[in-house]
Parts: sequence; structure tokens; C-alpha cells
Amino acid sequence: ARQAAPSLAEAVALLAAALRRRRPSGGALFESVLFRHECCYLLGQLGADCEDDGGRRLAYACLDEVLGDDGEDEVTRHEAAEGIAAVHSGGAPDDGGGAEPGADTKSADLEATEMFKKLEKLASHGGGRGPLAETCYLAVEGMRRLRSRRVCACQYASHDPAIGEPGARPEDAERYAERLQRQDGDLFDRYVAMFTLRNLGAAQPLAEALAEDRSSAVLRHELAFVLGQMESQVAVDALVRSLRAVGEHDMVRHEAAIALGSIGGEAAKAALREFAADPAPMVAESCRVALDTAAYWEAWERLEERMRGQQAE
Repeated sequence: ARQAAPSLAEAVALLAAALRRRRPSGGALFESVLFRHECCYLLGQLGADCEDDGGRRLAYACLDEVLGDDGEDEVTRHEAAEGIAAVHSGGAPDDGGGAEPGADTKSADLEATEMFKKLEKLASHGGGRGPLAETCYLAVEGMRRLRSRRVCACQYASHDPAIGEPGARPEDAERYAERLQRQDGDLFDRYVAMFTLRNLGAAQPLAEALAEDRSSAVLRHELAFVLGQMESQVAVDALVRSLRAVGEHDMVRHEAAIALGSIGGEAAKAALREFAADPAPMVAESCRVALDTAAYWEAWERLEERMRGQQAE
């Protein structure tokens, strides 16, 4: 069976079609917020990596549609804003200078300027608070501060809202942890600290920040995401507490569930089973997906163990 689309451009087309597909009544055919927001995440990641200009523009256009649709859930629109920033960073012109910009570059610059204005306007929505406004602020800051591809020189290949400091050393972890914990600090600067700590492998301060932060659901959801990337058992307790916090924003609980599925282990699976029928659809669906993820990797590890045993015979 085919495991991947023939090209990134075709993968983008499939995701865009899924988001755009409508019922005869006019509503979205695929209504799950989890599904729609994951489509937006993938459009951002694949669009950023897509060398085909048509594929990159399709990802950008589809994400723009979602961002501007007041009928979409705020979590989906938040992911669209993050995806737009990722696609922009992946397709941004190199700042090396030299050649005179051509028509395509000028068109892309104009498009980016218009999107910058739209994101700036949305960043002030609700007094600049909430998932959509804060994500748009992060996107604006990322477009303003980062001129080249937003993939760090580290083991993580994701296009992130910010990149960690490239020259950071393990002995700097305490300083970045303090910046991250500063709940009245600039959100983008705290994101830089967070990704720096991820790149340094400092799971403990990240888990502590997830448990202690009260300033931003967007930040807490990203903390859960990076802890899932790190797959450290150190994070399980903090992630389980986030999942069990029924007053927490669904996007944080969802990301905690997905991270627990990536980390695996009995404590993680027990928490996921506990909330697999949660009243919040996004949380319940995330728990079920995470349990499937954990089961997949456990089966993979058993297969690898059998293969190593056969090779040793």
C-alpha cells in the first residue's frame, strides 16, 4: 500500500481538497476540529517544504481561506495562522542580495505585505488575548524577525513559530528557563526560550513551565507539543495533569494527549483511556488517536526486537 503522496504538491492538494469539501447544505463535509486543525498544520509544514510554486501557493491560499472564515473554530484558525507563517518562511526570498527581484518575487512580496496587515489586525482581536490573536502576533513577529527558512540547525525538522538560539549551550538552560517562566514577558521571546530548551534537551524546565504557566493557552499547547517531540518520560506527569485539567483550554488538553501518545508507557496510556470519552470532542478524539499512536509504536518495537533476535540466531 502507498504510504505517501507522490509529491509534496499532491499532498498539499489532497489536504486542501479535504478542508474545502462541502456538504450540499453548504457546511464542511469534515467537521472535526481535530481533523481540520491537523490539516492546517500539515499544509503549513508541507507548504513550507514544497519546491513547487503552485503547491506552495495552494497551501497559502487554503490557509488564508480558513483564517478569514469566522465560521471555523478558533483552534483551526489559530493553526491556519501558524501555517501561513510557516509557508511564508519556507518561501521567503533569500536575504543574501545581489540579483534584482523579478516579477514573481515582487508579487510574493506584495502578497506577504497584505498577509502581514491581515495578521496584524487579527493580532489585536479581543485585546490581543486568546489563541487566535496570540498566534497572529507570533506569526507577525516571526515574519518580521526571521527572513530565512524557519528550521533550526538541530534534530527537529519542523517549521516552528520561532527558532531556538543557535549558539546556546547546556549551561545556558537555566537562563532560558527563567525567560520562559517570566509570565509577563514578551510571548515571542518566551517562544525562543522554549525552543532553545527543546534543542538543548532540557525537558524538566519545559515540563515545569507547562505545569505552572497561567498566562497563555497558546504557550502551554506549544509546550505540550515540544515535550511530545522530545518523547521524554520526565514530561508525563505534567502532561497528564494538563489532560486532566477539565477547565484547561481544549487545545492544551488535545496537545497533551497527542504528546502522551508519542511518549507512551503505562501511565500515559491509562490517562488517555480515562479521557477517550471526554465530553470535549477534540480531547476525546485526540486521546483515541494517541492510543492508536502508542499501539503502533509498541508493535513496531516488538517487530524490531523479533528481527534482531532472528539476526542473532
